[in-house]
Amino acid sequence: MVSVIIVNYNGINILARCLEALQRQNFGDFEIIVVDNASQDGSVQWLALHHPEVKVIALEVNTGFTGGNNVGYRVASGKFIAMLNNDTEVSECWLGELVAAMEGDPRIGICSSRIVVSGTDIIDSVGGGFTTAGSGFKRGEGESQQHYLSSCQVDGACAAAALYRRTMIEEIGFLDGDFFLNHEDTDLDFRAFLAGWKSVYVPTAIVQHDVSATLGTMSELTVYYFSRNSILVWVKNMPLTLMLRFFHHRLFYELATFVYYCVLGRRWKAYLTGKLDAVRLLPTMLQKRRVIQRNRRISNNCLRKMLLPFPSYFSKRVSMQFFRRDMS
Repeated sequence: MVSVIIVNYNGINILARCLEALQRQNFGDFEIIVVDNASQDGSVQWLALHHPEVKVIALEVNTGFTGGNNVGYRVASGKFIAMLNNDTEVSECWLGELVAAMEGDPRIGICSSRIVVSGTDIIDSVGGGFTTAGSGFKRGEGESQQHYLSSCQVDGACAAAALYRRTMIEEIGFLDGDFFLNHEDTDLDFRAFLAGWKSVYVPTAIVQHDVSATLGTMSELTVYYFSRNSILVWVKNMPLTLMLRFFHHRLFYELATFVYYCVLGRRWKAYLTGKLDAVRLLPTMLQKRRVIQRNRRISNNCLRKMLLPFPSYFSKRVSMQFFRRDMS
């Protein structure tokens, strides 16, 4: 019923925890597909020795998170597709709870997990959302996991641990291979929402996540793809009327990320190169945009109502950072 796709890159030290948790699931109708992105740490050999039940696809080059998941999807046989990071540990009922929620409504295309930062009481994500700047955000990020205890409809999911309906993917497509990594789940969430599919948060599907265990939050690679792909999401998905209506919010967003990554993080080269490469990809993104907007089932007014004003989101994030500093 379910194909669980795990993309691995030099993750031999974290794979055991991830796979052992999957083997403890109280839901049994699933396959595990590990796509290895040309690891140099012996991950493929370790998998063959310790987990022969896992379907392993060893790639000769690193195709990124998007490429790896797309390769896994092409060989997946499940009615539902789960994406799971290799730096996660899922609860025993994780998969069963997601499947139960998905089967409750045929218009649900995405089910989001309750993702908690490993070893803490802090939420990493309880679903995704969009701002008026056309950017995505993790719902509940940085808050106590004592909150968000009820299931509800959300705008999307964090692909670190989420379930997707195959029929939805067949309609709108899976991950955009041009993204490589970063914001690929925001793009998929946005396309699903515009096409009229529902996304639901499942609080009983609990996952521990070693956030950014593979790449780090301020690596050159992460900053580059964040900078580039944030533009691609906006250009592909935001309706023109709302792009113009909230263009000042987009400028605010770009200024805020510039200060964070360039002034504070000193990642000038990666950030600016990302913006330049986003411009080079605009013709390709505009072609994809035409298809997305032509097949859109959600009105501008409906989309406008669910967008979080970016100044409000920014203010909340800044307040949380100061709160953490005061508590440390």
